Amino acid sequence: MLRKLYHKLALLRWAGKQGVMPNRTQTMTRITEGSLTSAIHLIQKTDRKGQEAICDEIFREQPNLLASVLVLTKIAVAPEHVEVVLEALMVTYLALKASSERINTITEEEQERELQRLVASVKFAEGMTPALMEESIKQYVGFQKEPWLLAYVIALQQRHGVLFSANENTKYVFLSALNLVGCIANAQRMA
Repeated sequence: MLRKLYHKLALLRWAGKQGVMPNRTQTMTRITEGSLTSAIHLIQKTDRKGQEAICDEIFREQPNLLASVLVLTKIAVAPEHVEVVLEALMVTYLALKASSERINTITEEEQERELQRLVASVKFAEGMTPALMEESIKQYVGFQKEPWLLAYVIALQQRHGVLFSANENTKYVFLSALNLVGCIANAQRMA
């Protein structure tokens, strides 16, 4: 299954290069390119103490998302790979905050539902011809509600060597990060 995920990711990157990634006028995103860029720069400048403070805020507002990252330490995922997903979560949190977007607390049930959707999309593409796989990826990317966040999460994992790691446990890092994107994309707005 991990090999299929990597193949799908490669096609996703290809789709971005072909211009099929949604642009700002095609989809209404919660996390804009600008708010995401600001959050990335802020995290890069923040020291450990500041990052701990951000995680404390996340714990108060989105405890289940934080728990879904921290649980990776219990399944023998390398600490440096857990930090990649934690960075994605902190950037996501700050980008939402910068965009003034407020969402309800994401529940464990919502996380499970998004994970089931993600796994189903991967299984759907298994065994497809390259042409059908390409079309499947175009449709998957085209329907993403958070294309900027998705692109960032994939690039972050690629930069830190998660995507092509030989360690079997890195698939949990990959799934956890993509599940974060799905949860944010489908979270209910706060009333």
